[in-house]
Amino acid sequence: MLLLKIIIAPILIGLVSLAGRKWGPGISGWLLGLPVNAAPILLFITLQQGHPFAAAAAYGSLLGLTAWAFFCLVYSFCCPYWPWWASTLAGWTAYCATGLILMRVHLRLGWIFALTVMAISVILFVLFPQPAQERPVQPRPGYELWLRMITATVMVLVLTGVAAQLGPQRSGILTVFPVYTSILAIFSHVQSAGAAVKVLRGVTLGLYTMAVFCATLSIFLVRFSALPAFLLSLGAASVIHAMSLVFMRRGAKA
Repeated sequence: MLLLKIIIAPILIGLVSLAGRKWGPGISGWLLGLPVNAAPILLFITLQQGHPFAAAAAYGSLLGLTAWAFFCLVYSFCCPYWPWWASTLAGWTAYCATGLILMRVHLRLGWIFALTVMAISVILFVLFPQPAQERPVQPRPGYELWLRMITATVMVLVLTGVAAQLGPQRSGILTVFPVYTSILAIFSHVQSAGAAVKVLRGVTLGLYTMAVFCATLSIFLVRFSALPAFLLSLGAASVIHAMSLVFMRRGAKA
């Protein structure tokens, strides 16, 4: 189990980072909409804590998506004016404040899904700022990819380790804490504020995929064993993610 945690997380964030280098910051952010973070953590929680606990954690992760979207929004507003560390602190503060409020929410899954999708839509299409004017791209430091991969591994180890102490809903909300998003945003911000905004807009668009994954997993885990539950949820999420890519490409052309 420990070996799987150490291997999966850095590979996933490494592939997302390399894709961003090839196709641009928006694509790397959009790829984070895939449950590259939540799926491994929820899988380990399922194997360690059982299906009922993991189903409740998936419900908590669905709740946490609104906090994740607020992180992206606040960081995007701050990064044209503030350095990366101040923008990150502001974004994390927004996430934590929203998460504390969401911990008190206890609604049916269908209502949570609808409200989450509505919140993401308002943030993405109404409130999100336009990217700032680009500046010349600076060379990336050689250690950047390794730093991303090491941070990803530490996050998975810590979150799965404390899941039992936090309880299912809180551990679920913490599962979608935007550590991967922060890593991509910070390194993009070092290049330019416009690149950071593109990354975060791509992430926010990808949260529709995460919403579908978390909602379906919360349902399937109480009906099926782990393997079919995760495969069905990943399949449903992949369909939504493909649709969001079509939307992203049309928006880029426009």
